[in-house]
Amino acid sequence: MRKGAAKAIFKFKPTLANIVIGEAYVLLPTFTSVPRYWVSDRELADEIRRFKDAIHVSKEQINRIKSKMCRFGGDEHLKILESHAMILQDETLFTQAANIIASQRINAEWAVEKTLNKLKLAFADISEEYFQERKDDIEYVGRRILKNLQGSGELNVDGLERGKKYILIAHDLSPADVASLPRDRVVGFITAVGGDTSHTAIIARSLELPAILGRPDIVNLITSGDMVVIDGLSGDVVVNPSPQLVSEYKRDYQRHRHLEQELLKSSHFPATTTDGRTIGVVANIDLLEEASSAIEHGAEGIGLYRTEFMFTRRAEYPNEDKLTENYESLLKMMAPKVVTIRTLDMGGEKLFYSERVAPPVKNPALGLRAIRFSLLEKELFVMQMRAILRANKHNNLRVMIPMLTDLGELREVKGILKEIESDLRKKGVDFSSSFKLGVMIEVPSAALIADSLAKEVDFFSIGTNDLIQYTLATDRTDENVSYLFKPLHPAVLQLIKKTVDAAKKTGIDVTVCGEMAGDPLYLAILIGLGVDTLSVNPISVPRVKRVIRRMKYSDLVKLAQNALISSTAEEVEELIKEKMPHIFSNLFEEDLKFTKPAKGRKK
Repeated sequence: MRKGAAKAIFKFKPTLANIVIGEAYVLLPTFTSVPRYWVSDRELADEIRRFKDAIHVSKEQINRIKSKMCRFGGDEHLKILESHAMILQDETLFTQAANIIASQRINAEWAVEKTLNKLKLAFADISEEYFQERKDDIEYVGRRILKNLQGSGELNVDGLERGKKYILIAHDLSPADVASLPRDRVVGFITAVGGDTSHTAIIARSLELPAILGRPDIVNLITSGDMVVIDGLSGDVVVNPSPQLVSEYKRDYQRHRHLEQELLKSSHFPATTTDGRTIGVVANIDLLEEASSAIEHGAEGIGLYRTEFMFTRRAEYPNEDKLTENYESLLKMMAPKVVTIRTLDMGGEKLFYSERVAPPVKNPALGLRAIRFSLLEKELFVMQMRAILRANKHNNLRVMIPMLTDLGELREVKGILKEIESDLRKKGVDFSSSFKLGVMIEVPSAALIADSLAKEVDFFSIGTNDLIQYTLATDRTDENVSYLFKPLHPAVLQLIKKTVDAAKKTGIDVTVCGEMAGDPLYLAILIGLGVDTLSVNPISVPRVKRVIRRMKYSDLVKLAQNALISSTAEEVEELIKEKMPHIFSNLFEEDLKFTKPAKGRKK
């Protein structure tokens, strides 16, 4: 927090680097309960007609919002709203509700509620966090129908005055609600439910609208009329800041906006140091919809596509055709730029529904996850790999295996791939086996046998988040031991160096895709250690590129060499501080503003 600033009521994980200031506007639910009453025989026809009219109005609203989205988002964003339209066109929904009205002699709202409850029973036994984060499309569509039955189907923002800026506070907003917001007045929103990978969050990102989802206490923290600051640079939410603090935020916003505009001007040029060393800068993405942002911000490819979100966004596994369509869309969109698809990294803290896995487990980080999960759930793994091979039509595919611990796992994966290729050939399925196979170095055992692994793969990708966690036996989310999570710990640096040396010896490249890659102080060490490519979130690409262009590679090599002979993380930090005036002399203050120095022990 800034000196003398109002207290931030909470911290959040920024998804858009931006600062917005607005007056809070709390959206109250348009109805609190579903009316339930009996209807007479002579009222049945009118009641069914009332239900039919609500369906019709809901369809018109969705189509109108889709037309608006055409001006802002691409086809992938429209697919979210298409799913709502498809539910409204589903005869099952209409027929079941109409039959309930007729057979049970109840009002339309009550019948819709019963129908929706029946449709949602399929999700009743799935309680994992990922599923709880996202409100089902069925829930959104049902709520819209119920509102239209009560004459309030559209999001009511009539109270928003023109010429003012607002931050909406709501229990929940549907993707369609977000798409319909008046952008001249709404600059951001905070909801009690939801998550970063929900459809609502995707639409918000596509509109570059700062959003914080999943704060159940928000309606108790902020009231209408409060002045609210959402600082996407620091991750602070501040309520009723002083006029002086508001002025500071406004200055920061103008400075940041100018900087972003300048960064985008050169974001599509290579990241070459002042003495001629070019470093690749690619993007990490969770969803296909984020690829357009990667392209816009100058990413030279996708360094990490986390495929598990295709599985956690629904109540059942997607089939092979759906996976193929998704992967092929990404490969086509990015071609000829490379796309690195990581096979399922599920299990552990990211566990999802599986009949063969019964959570909770005592130590999920050390249990059944990533490639271990895939090799146990072999049928699932085969389906995913078949889809990947079938999608490989643009000569830009790399496949990455997560959390490999020994050579045996790699050889088992290779054996499965050969079986898949043989089966696809026999069945005459169109596919390509021309791709690069790599592994993630995330555990010390993989780094220690990097010499052997390098002889059997085409590339390495170092996942620094897990490598640090497993090397230092530290959970960074546990406040009692988070001070031990030190990216600059000599043991971590030596494992990275060993991995890089093994790769260079066999002529394969090395990417870093953990959070270290996006921090100027850390990336200086990584480049000095010999890393070829950095993979960061899309919005960080322009800044990372500019930082690299302002550094001298020979200086970074010397810095890394001295860091490797240091005894503690604190010594490495002191070394960096000592060299900062020279190495970082060409950087602007904004470039170093977002660094994350290692934490000291809490007193």
